[in-house]
Amino acid sequence: MPRIADLELPHRILNAADALWQSGGEEAVTIRGVAAEAGTTTPTVYSYYADREALLTALRALAFGRFSAYLARSRDFQDTCARHLAFGTNHPRDYELLYGRGWMERVAADAQASEIERYTAHLVRAGVDEGRAARVAYPIMMMLHGVVMHRLLNKKQSALGRAIAEACLEACMTLLDSARQGK
Repeated sequence: MPRIADLELPHRILNAADALWQSGGEEAVTIRGVAAEAGTTTPTVYSYYADREALLTALRALAFGRFSAYLARSRDFQDTCARHLAFGTNHPRDYELLYGRGWMERVAADAQASEIERYTAHLVRAGVDEGRAARVAYPIMMMLHGVVMHRLLNKKQSALGRAIAEACLEACMTLLDSARQGK
């Protein structure tokens, strides 16, 4: 009797990799570990992912989908910035996968550009000229990223960390207001 294909197996493999990433970070995601977690074999994982890096790239796409969905619920630009900070704090493993060590190797250049364009689009909706919005998106993204990384490196929340986050949000709004005025 021929074997019946397991149509859920690719999802189970990716979900297994995600569970391992969430519990232990990059070091926890091995092809052998993913196979065991998914209830399959190492060669089967390799039949879906050429190597560990391909699996991590797919895992990053999954995390990016969660991040995008979280930001999509923003009411306005300030809320987008606040949500960026909140996502990084509340989903540290996803944020590490998205923008931590090695992220640029896991994202094609066109995908990197589209991630930046997302912030540009938020700025345009907030009243910034499209040409100017692209130049303002970079410093805003880097400020937000810096605050999230500060939070992730300093596990214990502090008054200083909260003050840094508040100052970052104020600076984001200052850049927005300046860009709206054409400065």
